[in-house]
Amino acid sequence: MTDSDALIPVTVIGGYLGAGKTTLLNHILRNADERIAVLVNDFGDINIDAALVDSADGDTISLANGCICCSMVDGFIGALETVKAQSPSPQRLVVEASGVADPQQIAAYAHMPGLVLDGTIVVVDADQVPKQLRNEYIRDVVEQQLRAADLLVLNKRDLVADADRVSTSIGSISDAPQLSAVNGELPLEVLLGIEVLERDAAPGPVADDRFGTWSESFAEPVDRAELVERLEAQPDSVVRVKGFVRLNDAPELLTIVHRVGERLALSPGGPWDGSDCQLVFVELRSKNSVADVTLVTERG
Repeated sequence: MTDSDALIPVTVIGGYLGAGKTTLLNHILRNADERIAVLVNDFGDINIDAALVDSADGDTISLANGCICCSMVDGFIGALETVKAQSPSPQRLVVEASGVADPQQIAAYAHMPGLVLDGTIVVVDADQVPKQLRNEYIRDVVEQQLRAADLLVLNKRDLVADADRVSTSIGSISDAPQLSAVNGELPLEVLLGIEVLERDAAPGPVADDRFGTWSESFAEPVDRAELVERLEAQPDSVVRVKGFVRLNDAPELLTIVHRVGERLALSPGGPWDGSDCQLVFVELRSKNSVADVTLVTERG
């Protein structure tokens, strides 16, 4: 075996909040025929498909297909060393970048000993990106992410009437090839092993400090109508909400909550396992707005 054979290829998945990075990641994990290690900021921020999870132990989730998911709670470098020390060694490492991170700076870590960069995929919300690029507070973050891409996935294509116009707009910022998708469903052969474009970047921070996050945890079911009303009333500075809740009309089930921009979606999340539920809120600090995230729980 040569030194090159021993290197673990690294795929970075980036993109702005709510673009569909985790959906794409789950698609890769469901269809992969190799052992994949996944790095995430923490398990509260990512929804690994429950059908894939075999067991959870501390900061590591073992997946039924032989893949593993490790938390970055102790730092990115430490998490990389944990992955490299796995036995047997993973055949690929996938890093899902924070929705406000620069994927190019994260990809620079793939030049550490034992690793090799295998491409940076940037997922774009085809419906929301025109508004994001007009928003003076986040435009530079989105543009920076687009320029970091070796491959652009224009996700949520089904929500856009004029996809060609969106594609042209994105193409004026990034020279990376583009693929359209719905729910991140693309053949793995076009997602993995892609051509790495020439970039100049040094390892840097994994998040932008202009954004703040907080969470609300609760054990009781919440009222559906009041939850929807409160989430729809969040100020523009709250750019992302996601997590799980139990609703009072179906307390035995989990409901997945996603709010991106003005779009709010509640979808089935499987049976409740008895643990507390959580919603994570991401706010743009630049607007100096404080959101009221108190949830109304079922009484009596």
